[in-house]
Amino acid sequence: MTIPDEPRRRELRIGVLDNDCLALECIVSMLVRLNNLGGRKFDVWSSDNSAKGIQECRFGAKATDIMFIDMALNGLTGSQVTKEIRKHAPGTGVIGITSYQPELYIKDMQAAGAQALLDKSTLKSTLAEAIDAVSQGRPFPQGSGFAAVYEDPPAAFGTDPLRMHLTNTEQQIITLSLTRKSTREIATELNISVDTVFSHRRNIKNKFRSGTWYDALDRCRELHIV
Repeated sequence: MTIPDEPRRRELRIGVLDNDCLALECIVSMLVRLNNLGGRKFDVWSSDNSAKGIQECRFGAKATDIMFIDMALNGLTGSQVTKEIRKHAPGTGVIGITSYQPELYIKDMQAAGAQALLDKSTLKSTLAEAIDAVSQGRPFPQGSGFAAVYEDPPAAFGTDPLRMHLTNTEQQIITLSLTRKSTREIATELNISVDTVFSHRRNIKNKFRSGTWYDALDRCRELHIV
């Protein structure tokens, strides 16, 4: 991919995707406070819905320059949403955000083509600098292993970004399993057969590429996606 000749717009359109409404409001407020400081000018939009966020990046009336994406979304991981955005809107820089240990997600976000991954607890000290870097097409921090905005995506980028999307029933089965309910108890609660529960479990294992059901549950705990 070639870097465009024209400079990036002075006014940056910034999107924020987080299914925690309080965190969403807080991050938007931080961006508003940075607006018009140090020559920065932002047009900010936000959403708590992954599908709507992806659609806005792909088909919005104005291009989104930078997208902030939380790592724990309903049924999807932040890296999956990042892959989808970077695939269809490659000019959009992505900054991941998390309230958990960034180390849990850094490799997935690097493979997805993100430009940075920030800890929510330190956003006040990193937000402005990260925006300045990514708005110029650079990763943050420099040398962190993240790609520049206009770099070609890594080989892992070719995988289906929605492969691990969980259906409502799959999410329910995972949630009930994490409360230590038996397969028969889960079947009764969801009004489905035991065989159907096992079928859903096989699908979930395949999506997480896990050898056992317990490995799949461990992965869900790590990613905080249920």
